[in-house]
Amino acid sequence: MESTKEVKTMLQEDDIILNLLSAIVEALGRTDRKHPLGKLYLSEIILCGVLFALKGGSFRRFHPWLLKRNILNLPERSRLCRLLIKYKKLCNKFLSSETFFNVIDSFGVEVIHPAREGRSEQSQKVSRKGKSNHRWIIGRKINVTINGELEIVDFQENTANVCDNNFDDEYAQKEEYLYLTDNGYRKQEKHGGTPINFKICRSGTWNERMWIERLFSLWTRICGMKHSFHRSVKGFQAKVAYLVALTNIVFRLNESLGFTKCSLVQWAL
Repeated sequence: MESTKEVKTMLQEDDIILNLLSAIVEALGRTDRKHPLGKLYLSEIILCGVLFALKGGSFRRFHPWLLKRNILNLPERSRLCRLLIKYKKLCNKFLSSETFFNVIDSFGVEVIHPAREGRSEQSQKVSRKGKSNHRWIIGRKINVTINGELEIVDFQENTANVCDNNFDDEYAQKEEYLYLTDNGYRKQEKHGGTPINFKICRSGTWNERMWIERLFSLWTRICGMKHSFHRSVKGFQAKVAYLVALTNIVFRLNESLGFTKCSLVQWAL
Protein backbone atom coordinates (compact mmCIF):
# COMPACT_ATOMS: atom_id res chain seq x y z
CA MET A 1 0.00 0.00 0.00
CA GLU A 2 1.22 3.49 -0.80
CA SER A 3 1.36 6.57 1.38
CA THR A 4 -0.68 9.68 0.69
CA LYS A 5 0.81 12.89 -0.63
CA GLU A 6 -0.65 16.29 -1.30
CA VAL A 7 -1.39 17.17 -4.90
CA LYS A 8 -2.67 20.63 -5.86
CA THR A 9 -2.84 20.26 -9.66
CA MET A 10 -6.33 20.10 -11.17
CA LEU A 11 -6.96 18.80 -14.67
CA GLN A 12 -8.90 20.87 -17.18
CA GLU A 13 -12.11 19.48 -18.62
CA ASP A 14 -10.61 18.89 -22.09
CA ASP A 15 -7.62 17.08 -20.57
CA ILE A 16 -9.91 14.84 -18.54
CA ILE A 17 -11.91 13.78 -21.60
CA LEU A 18 -8.81 13.28 -23.75
CA ASN A 19 -6.98 11.19 -21.13
CA LEU A 20 -10.01 9.00 -20.51
CA LEU A 21 -10.64 8.43 -24.22
CA SER A 22 -6.99 7.54 -24.86
CA ALA A 23 -6.99 4.98 -22.04
CA ILE A 24 -10.25 3.43 -23.28
CA VAL A 25 -9.03 3.17 -26.90
CA GLU A 26 -5.79 1.55 -25.72
CA ALA A 27 -7.67 -1.00 -23.60
CA LEU A 28 -10.11 -1.98 -26.35
CA GLY A 29 -7.43 -2.29 -29.01
CA ARG A 30 -8.64 -3.92 -32.22
CA THR A 31 -12.07 -4.65 -30.75
CA ASP A 32 -12.89 -0.95 -31.00
CA ARG A 33 -15.26 -0.48 -33.93
CA LYS A 34 -18.11 1.73 -34.99
CA HIS A 35 -21.58 0.62 -34.03
CA PRO A 36 -23.23 -0.73 -37.24
CA LEU A 37 -26.48 1.18 -36.73
CA GLY A 38 -25.16 4.11 -34.69
CA LYS A 39 -22.92 7.15 -34.81
CA LEU A 40 -20.39 6.23 -32.14
CA TYR A 41 -17.42 3.89 -31.79
CA LEU A 42 -17.43 1.49 -28.86
CA SER A 43 -14.71 3.54 -27.17
CA GLU A 44 -16.90 6.65 -27.46
CA ILE A 45 -19.87 4.80 -25.95
CA ILE A 46 -17.74 3.75 -22.97
CA LEU A 47 -16.42 7.31 -22.69
CA CYS A 48 -20.00 8.57 -22.38
CA GLY A 49 -20.71 6.05 -19.62
CA VAL A 50 -17.49 6.87 -17.77
CA LEU A 51 -18.18 10.61 -17.95
CA PHE A 52 -21.72 10.01 -16.70
CA ALA A 53 -20.36 8.08 -13.72
CA LEU A 54 -17.79 10.80 -13.03
CA LYS A 55 -20.18 13.72 -13.23
CA GLY A 56 -22.97 12.04 -11.29
CA GLY A 57 -26.56 13.19 -11.15
CA SER A 58 -29.32 12.12 -13.51
CA PHE A 59 -28.87 11.06 -17.11
CA ARG A 60 -31.51 13.60 -18.14
CA ARG A 61 -29.13 16.38 -17.04
CA PHE A 62 -25.97 14.67 -18.21
CA HIS A 63 -26.99 14.35 -21.89
CA PRO A 64 -27.47 18.14 -22.48
CA TRP A 65 -24.21 18.81 -20.63
CA LEU A 66 -22.30 16.46 -22.95
CA LEU A 67 -24.17 17.74 -26.01
CA LYS A 68 -23.00 21.31 -25.33
CA ARG A 69 -19.35 20.18 -25.45
CA ASN A 70 -19.80 19.24 -29.14
CA ILE A 71 -17.06 16.59 -28.98
CA LEU A 72 -19.07 13.54 -30.05
CA ASN A 73 -21.73 12.79 -32.64
CA LEU A 74 -24.27 11.96 -29.96
CA PRO A 75 -27.56 10.20 -30.69
CA GLU A 76 -30.86 11.06 -28.98
CA ARG A 77 -30.87 10.71 -25.19
CA SER A 78 -32.91 7.50 -24.89
CA ARG A 79 -30.90 5.90 -27.71
CA LEU A 80 -27.62 6.69 -25.94
CA CYS A 81 -29.02 5.30 -22.71
CA ARG A 82 -29.84 2.00 -24.40
CA LEU A 83 -26.34 1.85 -25.91
CA LEU A 84 -24.76 2.31 -22.49
CA ILE A 85 -26.84 -0.54 -21.07
CA LYS A 86 -26.08 -2.82 -24.03
CA TYR A 87 -22.28 -2.41 -23.91
CA LYS A 88 -21.75 -2.30 -20.15
CA LYS A 89 -20.04 -5.71 -20.32
CA LEU A 90 -17.07 -4.07 -22.03
CA CYS A 91 -16.26 -2.49 -18.67
CA ASN A 92 -14.99 -5.88 -17.49
CA LYS A 93 -11.90 -5.27 -19.64
CA PHE A 94 -10.80 -2.66 -17.11
CA LEU A 95 -10.97 -4.94 -14.06
CA SER A 96 -7.67 -5.74 -12.36
CA SER A 97 -6.40 -9.12 -11.12
CA GLU A 98 -6.41 -10.31 -7.53
CA THR A 99 -3.38 -10.21 -5.26
CA PHE A 100 -2.76 -12.28 -2.14
CA PHE A 101 -4.32 -9.61 0.10
CA ASN A 102 -7.69 -8.22 -1.03
CA VAL A 103 -10.32 -6.09 0.70
CA ILE A 104 -14.10 -6.55 0.44
CA ASP A 105 -16.80 -4.15 1.57
CA SER A 106 -20.25 -2.97 0.52
CA PHE A 107 -21.44 0.47 -0.56
CA GLY A 108 -25.07 1.47 -0.12
CA VAL A 109 -26.81 3.61 -2.74
CA GLU A 110 -29.98 5.42 -1.73
CA VAL A 111 -32.51 5.44 -4.57
CA ILE A 112 -35.28 7.23 -2.65
CA HIS A 113 -35.50 8.86 0.78
CA PRO A 114 -36.86 6.51 3.50
CA ALA A 115 -39.62 9.02 4.27
CA ARG A 116 -40.95 8.49 0.71
CA GLU A 117 -41.00 4.68 0.96
CA GLY A 118 -43.88 3.20 -1.01
CA ARG A 119 -44.83 6.44 -2.82
CA SER A 120 -43.08 5.64 -6.10
CA GLU A 121 -43.83 2.49 -8.09
CA GLN A 122 -40.64 2.94 -10.13
CA SER A 123 -38.40 3.01 -7.06
CA GLN A 124 -40.11 -0.10 -5.65
CA LYS A 125 -39.12 -2.03 -8.78
CA VAL A 126 -35.45 -1.11 -8.31
CA SER A 127 -34.88 -0.80 -4.55
CA ARG A 128 -35.59 -2.40 -1.18
CA LYS A 129 -35.25 -1.26 2.42
CA GLY A 130 -32.03 -2.27 4.19
CA LYS A 131 -29.20 -1.06 6.38
CA SER A 132 -25.99 0.59 5.20
CA ASN A 133 -23.43 2.25 7.49
CA HIS A 134 -25.73 1.67 10.48
CA ARG A 135 -28.65 3.56 8.94
CA TRP A 136 -31.74 2.58 6.98
CA ILE A 137 -31.83 3.27 3.24
CA ILE A 138 -34.20 2.51 0.38
CA GLY A 139 -31.96 1.47 -2.47
CA ARG A 140 -29.38 -1.01 -3.63
CA LYS A 141 -26.00 -2.26 -2.45
CA ILE A 142 -22.69 -2.66 -4.31
CA ASN A 143 -20.20 -5.28 -3.12
CA VAL A 144 -16.66 -4.23 -4.12
CA THR A 145 -13.32 -6.07 -3.99
CA ILE A 146 -10.01 -4.21 -4.32
CA ASN A 147 -6.53 -5.71 -4.46
CA GLY A 148 -3.25 -4.64 -2.89
CA GLU A 149 -2.69 -2.18 -5.75
CA LEU A 150 -5.94 -0.37 -4.81
CA GLU A 151 -7.67 -1.40 -8.06
CA ILE A 152 -11.09 -3.04 -8.31
CA VAL A 153 -10.99 -6.73 -9.23
CA ASP A 154 -14.67 -7.63 -8.87
CA PHE A 155 -18.04 -6.12 -8.04
CA GLN A 156 -21.57 -7.34 -7.45
CA GLU A 157 -24.82 -5.56 -6.76
CA ASN A 158 -28.19 -6.35 -5.23
CA THR A 159 -31.00 -4.73 -3.29
CA ALA A 160 -30.18 -3.12 0.06
CA ASN A 161 -32.03 -5.79 2.07
CA VAL A 162 -29.48 -8.46 1.02
CA CYS A 163 -26.97 -9.23 3.76
CA ASP A 164 -23.26 -8.75 2.98
CA ASN A 165 -22.46 -12.40 3.65
CA ASN A 166 -24.61 -13.43 0.67
CA PHE A 167 -21.88 -12.13 -1.66
CA ASP A 168 -19.19 -14.60 -0.49
CA ASP A 169 -20.05 -17.70 -2.54
CA GLU A 170 -17.72 -16.85 -5.42
CA TYR A 171 -14.81 -15.85 -3.16
CA ALA A 172 -15.00 -18.97 -1.02
CA GLN A 173 -13.72 -21.04 -3.95
CA LYS A 174 -10.55 -18.91 -4.29
CA GLU A 175 -8.63 -20.34 -1.36
CA GLU A 176 -5.27 -19.08 -2.67
CA TYR A 177 -6.29 -15.48 -1.83
CA LEU A 178 -7.03 -13.76 1.48
CA TYR A 179 -9.93 -11.33 1.80
CA LEU A 180 -10.10 -8.73 4.56
CA THR A 181 -13.70 -8.08 5.59
CA ASP A 182 -15.77 -6.74 8.48
CA ASN A 183 -18.34 -8.40 10.73
CA GLY A 184 -21.04 -8.02 8.10
CA TYR A 185 -19.53 -10.95 6.18
CA ARG A 186 -19.56 -13.33 9.16
CA LYS A 187 -21.83 -16.32 8.57
CA GLN A 188 -23.18 -18.77 11.13
CA GLU A 189 -22.21 -22.43 10.92
CA LYS A 190 -25.80 -23.50 10.24
CA HIS A 191 -25.67 -21.39 7.08
CA GLY A 192 -22.33 -22.80 5.90
CA GLY A 193 -19.94 -20.78 8.06
CA THR A 194 -17.54 -17.98 7.14
CA PRO A 195 -15.19 -18.96 4.26
CA ILE A 196 -11.72 -19.94 5.49
CA ASN A 197 -10.06 -17.34 3.25
CA PHE A 198 -12.06 -14.50 4.87
CA LYS A 199 -10.29 -12.53 7.60
CA ILE A 200 -12.90 -10.84 9.81
CA CYS A 201 -11.16 -7.66 10.99
CA ARG A 202 -12.09 -6.08 14.30
CA SER A 203 -12.33 -2.31 14.63
CA GLY A 204 -8.88 -0.74 14.88
CA THR A 205 -7.03 -3.65 13.27
CA TRP A 206 -5.83 -4.21 9.70
CA ASN A 207 -5.94 -0.54 8.77
CA GLU A 208 -5.31 -1.51 5.14
CA ARG A 209 -9.09 -1.87 4.94
CA MET A 210 -9.39 1.91 5.14
CA TRP A 211 -8.33 2.17 1.48
CA ILE A 212 -11.72 0.86 0.39
CA GLU A 213 -13.40 3.34 2.73
CA ARG A 214 -11.43 6.08 1.00
CA LEU A 215 -12.66 4.79 -2.36
CA PHE A 216 -16.27 4.93 -1.14
CA SER A 217 -15.69 8.48 0.11
CA LEU A 218 -14.50 9.48 -3.38
CA TRP A 219 -17.57 7.88 -4.96
CA THR A 220 -19.76 9.86 -2.57
CA ARG A 221 -18.07 13.27 -2.80
CA ILE A 222 -16.80 13.36 -6.39
CA CYS A 223 -19.29 11.14 -8.24
CA GLY A 224 -22.38 11.74 -6.09
CA MET A 225 -23.10 8.01 -6.07
CA LYS A 226 -24.56 7.84 -2.57
CA HIS A 227 -27.89 9.13 -3.91
CA SER A 228 -28.75 7.91 -7.41
CA PHE A 229 -32.27 7.49 -8.78
CA HIS A 230 -32.85 4.85 -11.45
CA ARG A 231 -35.96 3.67 -13.23
CA SER A 232 -34.66 0.18 -13.99
CA VAL A 233 -32.25 -2.37 -12.54
CA LYS A 234 -30.39 -2.56 -15.86
CA GLY A 235 -29.78 1.18 -15.75
CA PHE A 236 -28.36 0.93 -12.24
CA GLN A 237 -26.14 -2.01 -13.19
CA ALA A 238 -24.80 -0.07 -16.18
CA LYS A 239 -23.89 2.96 -14.06
CA VAL A 240 -22.10 0.75 -11.53
CA ALA A 241 -20.12 -0.94 -14.31
CA TYR A 242 -19.00 2.40 -15.75
CA LEU A 243 -18.18 3.69 -12.27
CA VAL A 244 -15.89 0.70 -11.68
CA ALA A 245 -14.25 1.20 -15.08
CA LEU A 246 -13.76 4.90 -14.31
CA THR A 247 -12.10 4.10 -11.00
CA ASN A 248 -9.52 1.72 -12.45
CA ILE A 249 -8.81 3.93 -15.47
CA VAL A 250 -8.22 7.02 -13.32
CA PHE A 251 -6.12 5.18 -10.72
CA ARG A 252 -3.81 3.86 -13.46
CA LEU A 253 -3.57 7.28 -15.11
CA ASN A 254 -2.78 8.90 -11.75
CA GLU A 255 0.48 6.96 -11.57
CA SER A 256 1.65 8.20 -14.97
CA LEU A 257 0.54 11.79 -14.24
CA GLY A 258 2.25 11.93 -10.85
CA PHE A 259 -0.94 12.12 -8.77
CA THR A 260 -1.81 10.13 -5.68
CA LYS A 261 -3.09 6.81 -7.02
CA CYS A 262 -6.25 6.55 -4.90
CA SER A 263 -7.67 9.94 -5.87
CA LEU A 264 -10.45 11.33 -8.07
CA VAL A 265 -10.23 14.95 -6.92
CA GLN A 266 -8.13 16.12 -9.87
CA TRP A 267 -10.70 14.61 -12.25
CA ALA A 268 -13.80 16.29 -10.83
CA LEU A 269 -16.14 17.80 -13.45
